[in-house]
Amino acid sequence: MYSTNEEIARRVYRALKTPSDNNRRTDPILAFQFKGREDHIIMRCNKQPEISIKGRDQTAGEVKFFAYSDFSDFDETNVLFSLRSDISRIELYRKGAVEQRVFKSWDEFSRWLDTLEENGIQISLKLPCLIYEAVKSQRPSMQNFIVEAVKEALKKEKAS
Repeated sequence: MYSTNEEIARRVYRALKTPSDNNRRTDPILAFQFKGREDHIIMRCNKQPEISIKGRDQTAGEVKFFAYSDFSDFDETNVLFSLRSDISRIELYRKGAVEQRVFKSWDEFSRWLDTLEENGIQISLKLPCLIYEAVKSQRPSMQNFIVEAVKEALKKEKAS
């Protein structure tokens, strides 16, 4: 059972990000929506989780002060756990190699968290995106160089 924002953020962060990926724009982001509340909670999963409030009609990048939100009676460190039975939807936003996921309940979300490998076995999903990002604007085309190097390695593997 998860009881702190840090436990959730650490598990998601360690499973879905590679150690060399220090780009904050690719941090996994979770959105928590609650029955009977227009505002929802956004958690950026990194080494120190960041909680923010998003109002129904706010544009991307805009957040609400916690004190003026539907959650003003709670503390940001315990609001998710106090209201977990009121959750109507949890969404993991698609970012880079992180695939979008939607959960209909806290229990479904917790079961998914339990399946995550904290040692980052999903690195194989992130690696092609990181390689592409690193070489996409270099000349001569580094993409072709990488493809040819992989082909050559596969040929050598078959010959062995």
